[in-house]
Amino acid sequence: MPHQIERKFAFGPSALSDLAQAFDTAWLELRAWGVEANTDEQVMCIKTKVAQGIMEYATEGEHDVEHLKEFGLQGLPHLCAHRVGLSRRYS
Repeated sequence: MPHQIERKFAFGPSALSDLAQAFDTAWLELRAWGVEANTDEQVMCIKTKVAQGIMEYATEGEHDVEHLKEFGLQGLPHLCAHRVGLSRRYS
């Protein structure tokens, strides 16, 4: 199923690197918690939710890799219920 782009944003090389680092770190953290997906579809669903959270906050101006990671993980409350998330920052 293709992903629909609702808004268009451009990121420079440094920002793209930060986004990738936030995503990779979030995925490693999920794996460290023992979160497992039984199917490729479940893996894609989890990764998509993490990526969407990271991208959403990046488009609001967040640049800190750790914050982006935490925001990405907030999109998975059923997997991350034990974590205290960061409050959403509004511009």
